Amino acid sequence: MKFLILLSSTTRGGVEEYALKIAEEAKRKKWDTHIAFPETDGTNSLIEDLQVKQQISYHPLDIAEKYIAPVNTIKELIQTILPRLESIVEKWLHFWHILFFLWQLKPQVVMLNIPWADQCLTSILACGVLKIPTLVVFHLIPFKFTFSNITLKAYHWAYSRNQKWMGISENNRKFIAESFSLPQTEILWVNNGTKVEFPQTLDNKLDKKQLRDKVRIELGIPEKSQIMLTVARLSSQKGYDYLIPTIPHLLPEFRNLYFVWVGDGEQKEFLCQQIQEYGIGERVLLLGHRCDIPRLLQAADLFVFPTYYEGQPFAILEAMAFNLPIIASATNGIPEVIKHQIHGLLTRTGDSCDLLEAIRWALRHPKQMEEMATLAKQRVKEFPEIKMLAKTFEILQNVNFERKRKSPTV
Repeated sequence: MKFLILLSSTTRGGVEEYALKIAEEAKRKKWDTHIAFPETDGTNSLIEDLQVKQQISYHPLDIAEKYIAPVNTIKELIQTILPRLESIVEKWLHFWHILFFLWQLKPQVVMLNIPWADQCLTSILACGVLKIPTLVVFHLIPFKFTFSNITLKAYHWAYSRNQKWMGISENNRKFIAESFSLPQTEILWVNNGTKVEFPQTLDNKLDKKQLRDKVRIELGIPEKSQIMLTVARLSSQKGYDYLIPTIPHLLPEFRNLYFVWVGDGEQKEFLCQQIQEYGIGERVLLLGHRCDIPRLLQAADLFVFPTYYEGQPFAILEAMAFNLPIIASATNGIPEVIKHQIHGLLTRTGDSCDLLEAIRWALRHPKQMEEMATLAKQRVKEFPEIKMLAKTFEILQNVNFERKRKSPTV
């Protein structure tokens, strides 16, 4: 089976980790696996993991789309008319570029990963033109999107040409159906999943206290410090802007508290500036991309995830699997996994005061948070990675089978 995974990503995050998991499983199944996405500073670590560690064929494909904000006045339209024309030309170039690439590679089945609802239409259309069996996975549709009639007809046309569309949570699936005016029953749905058992490493030989001490020495923070860990891209989506104002209010009471952020992103410079303005530079560590997240999860005391919107984040599932107490925003697919005050604490999205009180309560009640973490570890067993992969590959094989069944016999 010649299998192609398409991404428009320019940074590494949950969508990219999902694609990596799918690529690894396809290679394990001995599929001829290829993956294509833009080559940028933000994707270099993903390219290295694919080529060096997994030996999966990577193809640089510059299909990242620029965002053009909607306009409300004639003046705004005039001011943005040149960027809009450039965007239209760019989309057409992307379409022909993708079409030619697909025609050359000739994959038998394609998985197209959509990071945002209104992105990658050119890729969807290119797969439709060639009628390649395609599974389109929409990773993030946090609300109903509105499209013009022409755009909607283009989506429907492509959908009718050997395509299956899929969400990664029930909430996600609902908004896919509403956004594209399709029956919800036609949208497939496979929850994200995580490993519930992890491979042995040298650190597994250490007890929890030894590992905690070792990580704190590596990070250059005191042995008795409390680590509040966040694993997420440094982007406006992830809610760092309303986490930062809580920190000065917490430090006087919790003098050993440190915030450790894992991830890269376009807001790094802005967030560093905010951290300095609030005078908390010594208590917030930005580690960038890391390959040792399991160690950090085991060494941390709390996991905080104040995102504005999500599909169904791997970061939350992994924190649950490592028995780490969780505070997260009650948005989109997260409440499908975590029940408030049962598996963790859920806060109002974008509300710094609510987040501050949740963190305070969690730090003052460690025993209750540990009890929730124990229940969360049991809960995450309902979202195993093996189940996610099995269901997804069953769909991929069915998409290809339907193409063969519909093809005329010679």
